Amino acid sequence: MDNFISSRSMITPGLAGSATTMITGTLVTTFGFPGAVTALIVSFVFGSMALADKSVEFYYKFIFYIINSITIFSVAVGLNQAGMAIIERDRQETTVNERALGPAEEENDIVRKAETKPFFQEWF
Repeated sequence: MDNFISSRSMITPGLAGSATTMITGTLVTTFGFPGAVTALIVSFVFGSMALADKSVEFYYKFIFYIINSITIFSVAVGLNQAGMAIIERDRQETTVNERALGPAEEENDIVRKAETKPFFQEWF
């Protein structure tokens, strides 16, 4: 556990980046928060784990805090972009293979599409 919370650990920003993507995606989809700002705030909250490292001086803790927070944000943005690319690819494949809808199904389909928002969406 000490190695995981260490300010020098590189697995911590990777896992925190995926958690940042999950939390930001949920807040953006559910409450309509701005994606980039939300991801940045969550990244800096997770980056504060670097401040818990007692083996280095405060000056170095602050530097690790900034570097880890930016790394977490970058991982979160990258995961979101990858998710958007996969959704877009799948959307293109389903439109090619769609079957003809009847009148009743078309109305339900329009309502369903209007109510749902994708989890991965543009943050910038």
